[in-house]
Amino acid sequence: APAEEDVSDASTKLYFGNLPYNCDSAQLAGIIQDYASPELIEVLYDRNTGRSRGFAFVTMSSVEECNTVIQNLDGSEFGGRIMRVNFSNQPKPKEPLYPETDYKLFVGNLSWSVTSESLREAFQQYGTVVGARVLYDGETGRSRGYGFVSYDTKTAMEAALKTLDGAELEGRAIRISLAQGKKQ
Repeated sequence: APAEEDVSDASTKLYFGNLPYNCDSAQLAGIIQDYASPELIEVLYDRNTGRSRGFAFVTMSSVEECNTVIQNLDGSEFGGRIMRVNFSNQPKPKEPLYPETDYKLFVGNLSWSVTSESLREAFQQYGTVVGARVLYDGETGRSRGYGFVSYDTKTAMEAALKTLDGAELEGRAIRISLAQGKKQ
C-alpha cells in the first residue's frame, strides 16, 4: 500500500463547530456534499436534553477532501451562525466567536497584556464596537500581538483609524489598518 494510506483516520476527521441547534446530520451532509462526500457524520447531542450541542465530527475519505471542505465552509454562514471547521486533532480555538461587520480594523503591535476586553474598551469611545478580539496562539496560548475590532458604522471605524493609529495602548504604539475581511 502507498505510504500515505496508513495515516490514522484522525487526519481525515473534521470538527464542525458553532452549528445551528436544529442542524441534524442530514442537513450537514447536504452542505458538505456540495464540495466532497462525507463518509460519517456525528452530530453531538446533550444526553439530558437531547438537544444538539452545536458541533459535529465528520469523517472524509481523504485529506484533500478535508482541505476542500475547510476552505469552502470554515467561516461561512449556515442557519444564521458562522461555522467553524478544522481538523479534529487540532486544538479548538478557545476564544468564543465574535460577531464581525464590514467595518473591521486590523490592530497590530499589541502589548502581550492586551486582552479582547481591553481592546474593546480602547475602541468603544469612537462608536459601537460589535466585536473585538485578540488572536492567541493555539499552541502556547500567548497573544499573537494583533487583533480585530468591528464597528457598526463606517464613521466610527474611520474615526478610530484616524485617532488611534500610533496611539499608545498598555505601553506600545498600536498600528491600525483596514482589515481585509473574508466578506465579499
